[in-house]
Amino acid sequence: MISIITVCYNSEKTIKRTIESVLSQSVNQIEHIFVDGKSTDKTVSIIESYRKRYEENGIKMAVISEKDEGIYDAMNKGIGLSTGMAVGFLNSDDWYEPNTVSIVLEKFKENMNTDIVMGAAYIHNRGKIITKTSHKSFIITSRNFNQLAMFVKKECYKEIGLYINDQRMFGDFDWYLRALRRKKKILYIRDVLVDFSVGGVSTQKSLHNAFVKMKYRYSTYRDNGYSKLYLFECVFQEFAKYCLIRR
Repeated sequence: MISIITVCYNSEKTIKRTIESVLSQSVNQIEHIFVDGKSTDKTVSIIESYRKRYEENGIKMAVISEKDEGIYDAMNKGIGLSTGMAVGFLNSDDWYEPNTVSIVLEKFKENMNTDIVMGAAYIHNRGKIITKTSHKSFIITSRNFNQLAMFVKKECYKEIGLYINDQRMFGDFDWYLRALRRKKKILYIRDVLVDFSVGGVSTQKSLHNAFVKMKYRYSTYRDNGYSKLYLFECVFQEFAKYCLIRR
């Protein structure tokens, strides 16, 4: 079974599409955990309105709604509640491709020693696809990383630890670098697993925010022992994303 964790807060406008994408999966070996940050809109009531559909589809569902200390704290809560063999994250304004879970289950079954399955993602802006995440290259780079397309065996979180909550934007990438340092076996696949909408906490809409993200991205590399050569990658990545979003 795959545990899917959706962290949400005041997501009434987008949460339905996220839920429908899980309910529309071609298999039902799924546990969907919602970690809500005490929303003040109809987010929780919308989630609860789907409870019968989850039961009819044979999909486990769990909901908690309480204050948290930030997105990575909420993600860690979800991991603690999960009971599946592997864990994936799906934001409350993003959605899965119809065969995502079946592909992931198949890859883990075919590759028993794999710790992490990493797929690709379509990046959407203003209702259209603007790019597709790249795949494994000859150097370690955040350009071929997308947490929403990453599925991790739960035992890895026990070995490596959870997300560091004081990481403002790159706690997920920091965890990925820690996994690489621990020599975890990652299977990179070409399948698009998730559709991601720009506009979240890590999206820069101004040059100032691009510089801020550049700073935090580079510090994540540095703190994990990577060379200053990665400074160029940080500059390129943030300005490329800035230009795509501003198109």
